[in-house]
Amino acid sequence: MEFWLNLGFIRAIEQLPELAVAAESAGFAGVTLADRYIMPAQIETPYPYTPDGKMFWPKDIPFPDPWVAMAAMAARTSRLRFVSNIYLLALDDPFRAARAIATAACLSGDRVICGVASGWMEEEYRIAGQSFADRGRRLDEAVAVVRALLRGQPVAHEGEFFRFPEVVLSPAPKAPVPVWGGGGSKPAMRRVARDCQGWLGLWYTPEKALEALGALRSMRDASPRAGEPLEALVGLVGKPTAEVLAPLEAAGLTGIIVTPWAMEDPRFATLEAKLAAIEGYGQRFIGPSR
Repeated sequence: MEFWLNLGFIRAIEQLPELAVAAESAGFAGVTLADRYIMPAQIETPYPYTPDGKMFWPKDIPFPDPWVAMAAMAARTSRLRFVSNIYLLALDDPFRAARAIATAACLSGDRVICGVASGWMEEEYRIAGQSFADRGRRLDEAVAVVRALLRGQPVAHEGEFFRFPEVVLSPAPKAPVPVWGGGGSKPAMRRVARDCQGWLGLWYTPEKALEALGALRSMRDASPRAGEPLEALVGLVGKPTAEVLAPLEAAGLTGIIVTPWAMEDPRFATLEAKLAAIEGYGQRFIGPSR
């Protein structure tokens, strides 16, 4: 079982490289980074993952470009992997997205993973001039376009949302960049089963995680990718003891996403406090599990 450190929602983004170094030293397999296209001042769309429909983060929390942040952290580490959790690819230009992903992959030694989802906030799509209703189809086509561009070979495309003559992207990564899908809705999980190498789940109790993994496995078995490996990470509610993790691992969970500090807790505002929390978590949970 792998442990992944959540480095989204960090106010002092200049801390990210040092936090990545500490994560690697503590035994974390990778880090996850959140993404936001833009934060509207007024939001009416309910957040789907809280009981009251309200976001759990303040509107002024920074959302650095995940690919720039990955490159900065990769420069200070050698083993750690990086995944966008998640990247709102449907809101971006696929050429610009592919160039950023390719650059981060090249600079990191192919340690980046493109985690994508269609998003939940209608206001972002309206601001970007995109249709919120079509976001799922646009994301699926964008993934196909970016994958083709990342091969570094001449490619042309004629689709519903994107059309272009033959082009070549350079630089191109030496290895294919894995695409993981995020979200717990049925459409999101069907996308993972049909077209992805991994799944990024939000916060789950062990019982709910087992249920979701079972549903995802059934979808995978019925898809064209049946039999292919599928990584799966979730933010696990509760302590990650061996007794808790064993049945989840047997069900196909490959890693958990953890945050060793409470967001917005002033006690963890300093770099030193976060570094201590990472080291302590590694000693308490990761070391004994090796």
